[in-house]
Amino acid sequence: MIRAVIFDWAGTTIDYGNQAPVLAIRKAFQQFGLQVGRRQLYQSNGVDPLTRIQQLLSADDLKQAWYIKHPDIDVKAGAIEIYKWFNRDLIETLPQVAKVKAGIPTLISYLRTQGIRFATTSVYTAPMLSQVLPLASEQGFDPQINITAEDVEGVSRPCPDMLNLAIDKLRIRDCHSVIQVGDTPADILAGQAAGVTTVGIIEGSSLIGLSEEEFSHLPFAKRNSLNNEAAAKLQRAGADYIVQNAKDLMRLIKELDSEKIVS
Repeated sequence: MIRAVIFDWAGTTIDYGNQAPVLAIRKAFQQFGLQVGRRQLYQSNGVDPLTRIQQLLSADDLKQAWYIKHPDIDVKAGAIEIYKWFNRDLIETLPQVAKVKAGIPTLISYLRTQGIRFATTSVYTAPMLSQVLPLASEQGFDPQINITAEDVEGVSRPCPDMLNLAIDKLRIRDCHSVIQVGDTPADILAGQAAGVTTVGIIEGSSLIGLSEEEFSHLPFAKRNSLNNEAAAKLQRAGADYIVQNAKDLMRLIKELDSEKIVS
């Protein structure tokens, strides 16, 4: 039987397309007189914010712009300074995008009726999470157990430490009865390392990185192509299952529970 489901936050349960980091990174670069285009931001989707900033700043155009603005600071140190501003800006940005994704409240209601426990792990810091939790709760997503890297001495994904702690706090003895749901390869790799069943979600994922409005305005063929690309990345990471959205996830959970695939 399925005993618990552990969710990621941004791009999985809230913030369609994981827009908060995009907005915060752009604002952080602006603090140093640099402009980052949308295309550049999307090309660096799916990695942690610091790595994302480092990749952006290593591009020839931004590197040149950095040295023009800040000739006495090398780009490695510059990336750290931008990252510091990013964390401040992200805390301010999160409430603007903390909208729970479609289908999540219905899924949570189903989990409750089935007695399936649920929790979250996140790359958010504790202050960031404190911004998000009350807003998500008002919309029907109110996990009581929420683990951040700070709870495990700063160890983040793809290491399984956050997942392992969540499983422990949920009082689950058999990790095979746990499902991990995420929208990036790092989520899947962490789930594999923890020995749980991994599910990748496509719609509104960080791998696509577009807001709901932006995505809906694309031609069908382009939307389909982006979905397929995201699915391929999750598949290469080793996801046990890949679903389109929360509705499909609920259907999968029902199937796994009834067929005893997870035991």
